Amino acid sequence: MMSAERKLILEMVKEGKINIDDAEKLLDGVEVIVDEPIAAKSINRKFLRVLVTEENNPRVNINIPIALAEVGLKLIPKDQLKIEGKNIDIDEILDLIKEGNEGELVNIETTDKGKDVKIKIYID
Repeated sequence: MMSAERKLILEMVKEGKINIDDAEKLLDGVEVIVDEPIAAKSINRKFLRVLVTEENNPRVNINIPIALAEVGLKLIPKDQLKIEGKNIDIDEILDLIKEGNEGELVNIETTDKGKDVKIKIYID
C-alpha cells in the first residue's frame, strides 16, 4: 500500500511542482526519517509551507508533509531563502519543528535589491 507521503510526492511530480530528482530525494527521505522524532509529530498530517514572493510573484511555493520537512527544506536553493544578504537558517527552522512549534515560524517582509520580498514559513 502506498503511504500518504509517497502519494503526495508523486502528485507534486505530476503537477510539475518538483522534478524527478527532487522526488527521488524525497522518496528516499520517507524511509530515512521514519524513526526521527519529527516523524512522530506527523500523526495529525500537518504540512510545512514555504512561500517566497518577489513583487507579489511566487519564487518558491512548497507544501510538504511535516514528516518530510528535513528533506524538503534542503531541496530549496539557498539563494531563494536569502534576504538582505543573509540566509535563513534551515537548521533553526528544523529545531522549531522538532520542538513541536506550529503556526508561523518565519514572516519577513522587506525590500531586497529594490524589490518587495516576502518569506513565510509555517506549519498548518
